Amino acid sequence: MEQAKARSDKNHDPRPQHEDEVGDVPRVRNLLLRSMCAVYLMAFVSFYCQAEGLYGDGGILPASRILANGTLKERLSLLQLAPFVGLGHGHEAIDLLCLVGATVAFLGLISRAHCRLLSFIVMWSVYFSLVQIAQSFRQQADHLLLEAGFLCILLAPTRLTDRRHPMEAIALLLLKWLVFRFMFASGSVKLASGCPLWWSLDGLKRHYETMPLPTSYSWYTYQLPDAFHRVSTIYVYLSELVVPWLFFAPSRTVRRFAVWWHVFLHLNIIGCGNYGFLSPLVLTLLVSLLDDEDELVVWVQDRLAVDDTRRRAGRGRTAARQMNSTDDAADRYGGRLVKAISVLMVVGSWLCFSVGVSKDDGQLTFQPTFTQDQYLNVMQTMVRAAPLLVFVLLVKQFLKLLSSQDSVGSLAEGMRQFSKNLGLLISTIVAFTVFFMSIVPHSRLLPSTAVTSPVMTRAYGGLHSLYVVNQYGRHLTKMRPMRREIILEYGDELNGTWHEYGFQYKPWTVERAASLPYGWLHFPRFDFKFYDAAGSKSDAQKWIYPLVQRLLDHQQPVLDLLDSRHVPAEAPRYVRTSLYRFAYTSFADAAAGGFWTRERLTDYFNVFSREDAHLRDKLRQMNFRTAAEQSASGGGGGSWNWLLRWLLDAVRRFVGAIEGSYLLIGLFVAAGMVLYTQQQQQQQRVGQST
Repeated sequence: MEQAKARSDKNHDPRPQHEDEVGDVPRVRNLLLRSMCAVYLMAFVSFYCQAEGLYGDGGILPASRILANGTLKERLSLLQLAPFVGLGHGHEAIDLLCLVGATVAFLGLISRAHCRLLSFIVMWSVYFSLVQIAQSFRQQADHLLLEAGFLCILLAPTRLTDRRHPMEAIALLLLKWLVFRFMFASGSVKLASGCPLWWSLDGLKRHYETMPLPTSYSWYTYQLPDAFHRVSTIYVYLSELVVPWLFFAPSRTVRRFAVWWHVFLHLNIIGCGNYGFLSPLVLTLLVSLLDDEDELVVWVQDRLAVDDTRRRAGRGRTAARQMNSTDDAADRYGGRLVKAISVLMVVGSWLCFSVGVSKDDGQLTFQPTFTQDQYLNVMQTMVRAAPLLVFVLLVKQFLKLLSSQDSVGSLAEGMRQFSKNLGLLISTIVAFTVFFMSIVPHSRLLPSTAVTSPVMTRAYGGLHSLYVVNQYGRHLTKMRPMRREIILEYGDELNGTWHEYGFQYKPWTVERAASLPYGWLHFPRFDFKFYDAAGSKSDAQKWIYPLVQRLLDHQQPVLDLLDSRHVPAEAPRYVRTSLYRFAYTSFADAAAGGFWTRERLTDYFNVFSREDAHLRDKLRQMNFRTAAEQSASGGGGGSWNWLLRWLLDAVRRFVGAIEGSYLLIGLFVAAGMVLYTQQQQQQQRVGQST
């Protein structure tokens, strides 16, 4: 009884609690959540910039078509509530969701007060609703963001506090498992596919030329010697097959080594291609590998903190380091371990790829010393071992969570403890369920390791329908032998001159100024989708039929997705799609001003006109209505809230004048200025109080 009374007195005494909190600031959690808000901001703004042309009533794939005629799973979206606020299913409702999500993300980025559980529930729900209507323009980055966002719901604090959450360690471990699955899947499928380019170590060089939306950085990198590209390919294999195992190392130094290794990798990916928020999201997930006392985490946290948290953390830093002295002692060999790992990777790569020097020209030569069957055997062991390792670590964290629970000395304390433990129990069940279901897509990396249990596959299907658990690694399995591009052309005579529509981000011309633009953090879904279409049969790309119809109708929202300098002033009579072969120029050829050479191969689609019967049949099969049919049926029903529509249209007219990448850069600059102003004001208040 005396011990229970002492604990009760301690719980009611704010001073000892404050002293305990001083050295227990969850900096990694705070930094990761703030970074996730930044990624959400990129995703919402990018979606908003293209929403009207892709999903509006005058867009390529109107959202109303899915919300009215789709399956129950497809119709599960917050957009179904749009009529209750006086908006239909047009682009105004989508704009509202995008602006709400972007606002919550921006507030979470600039203020820890808004970076909590409710905010992440709102952002996940809104983005899930948007991905539901993405249809053919849905990408892998959307799946990864929704899965990471769901895990952040488990990580985010409920109240405005810096105290450590009991679920924090489990949530961070699941985030490590997620980034491990993503990177390991990206690497394992390359050699498992049997693609000769990946086995000859020429895959990365071909990737620079055939990636979805290359930049000028990829062109310059492509010009480097072949030996450099083969060494770089080995570096990619190490990054995706070896280094991810270091994510779970007990040594802080080893994990930091893995973080910086992947930071270098993804900075190069950001420079080479316009992948939008994908690489920033992976970099955010890598924060889960760091410790609260890591120098980088402490430095960032000190500059993000604008309340008394920084002062409390500063006073408690010495105490925290003393508490972590055991960990530091255990990690005193971390530097030597990193050196040993580096030597092993170099020696292993040298042996596995038989690195040598050619006697003819003195160039480095590479030849894999293992067969595909040997590789698959090793991969089977690695695929099966990874979930077992994570399960052991999860059980360890769960037992630690149980041991940290206090005993109770009264009925009131028991009720409070019960309500607290009930929330922990639900969160723990959700966490373990997500982990076990994630084993299903992870096991599918190889046919021989795939889980065949109908119970687990059905349960995974249910979670995958919500994008809580997803499968990765389907890209870059087999490199394309050459780059093909779809070019849209228009004309007024069948045998007359054909003119090309211009694109904002994808290659379409040989002119240097317009061939390799940077999208930076903006994700251009429209241009990105042409990469998938060029590598598949035309019948599989049904979205091109509505695109052609919108071009024939001269719909402005769709024309805004294109380069405005290369669109006709009036609606054309005919539209066709041509398939071209693109290839990088050399340094000598580029002196003339071009990054590309191109050659027309064939028609991708036949010539279409408004009266084309085949086009009308295809649109009818898709339940697609032309502009004339929408006007005849009185489109826009249910949009009675004219004031909200006027406000949303005013925002779109203002924002529409700014290119997506510049809009995002402007928002992040504004966020930085707000954080800087808050910090200066806090320093002034501290100086005055002193």
